[in-house]
Amino acid sequence: MFERLFSEHGLSLDRLRTLQEVAEAGSIAAAARGDATRQSQYSRQLKELEQFFGITLTRRQGRVLTLTPAGQELLQIVNASFCALDDFKCRASAAMYRYMLGCGDSIHAWMVAPVLGRAVQESKPWQFSFSNLRNADVSSRLLDMELDFGILRTSAISSDLLESVPVARVKYALYVPAHLQRKGLSFAQAVTTLPIATLGSGSFYTRLQEGLQEEGLKMGNVNATQSFPFALRLLRTGGYAAFLPDIAEVELPEDVLKLESSALEALTRKLSLAWNPRLLRVRPAAEEVIRFFIKHLSRR
Repeated sequence: MFERLFSEHGLSLDRLRTLQEVAEAGSIAAAARGDATRQSQYSRQLKELEQFFGITLTRRQGRVLTLTPAGQELLQIVNASFCALDDFKCRASAAMYRYMLGCGDSIHAWMVAPVLGRAVQESKPWQFSFSNLRNADVSSRLLDMELDFGILRTSAISSDLLESVPVARVKYALYVPAHLQRKGLSFAQAVTTLPIATLGSGSFYTRLQEGLQEEGLKMGNVNATQSFPFALRLLRTGGYAAFLPDIAEVELPEDVLKLESSALEALTRKLSLAWNPRLLRVRPAAEEVIRFFIKHLSRR
């Protein structure tokens, strides 16, 4: 059985792992981390895989090495196989199950961290690694089984090959620290007169500006940040108000004033927990993780 796989040289777990590492890093040099010997080894191993399968697995676009459709298909097979082997080893040795979860920085900080704290309290046999990713990257990596789970905007789930369950509805508000509060402060006054910190790039910032413009408002002193958690840090200094998702309230001081407005309604988004259905075929123990996440992440 499987004579064709073992009658020729060129196939091994090391070579398949190399394909996985190079695909993730984007180039042989990046995967080898500047080690010339390892770089030569990786290049040779990829050529040996291509010779074994008789097909081109990679192609170069400038300095970036991308996978051909055949290489992408093999990567999915490799990831699924490694998942199954890791799951078997965990069960055989009664070790902790290891999972990879991908989502944005603010979701990690304000949704995932509290849930994983509960998992530790309940002595769940799980270990997690985390990837801070954009929605599109979460979706693609779930398809390739580079991630076990992802939490992303429901509308950004790009394939019907993924399973998903809605877990949260996130709204946005303007939060004002006690130091900047004054009697009768309105949303419009706060937006136009206070120094404000908020995520300053991407579609969020564009939609925020559009929503304010529809209400005839324009932010005066804007401090653009790279992430919502950093905007929260500025708010906690007492010197800035901040536009934040309501999931950030788990870390807000009690004396922060929350100002809501119809100008922010278009920013509301639904989040889903997503996974590749193949995950449950190769890692049956993941089903309990899914149930746990759905139970403790859910917020409507």
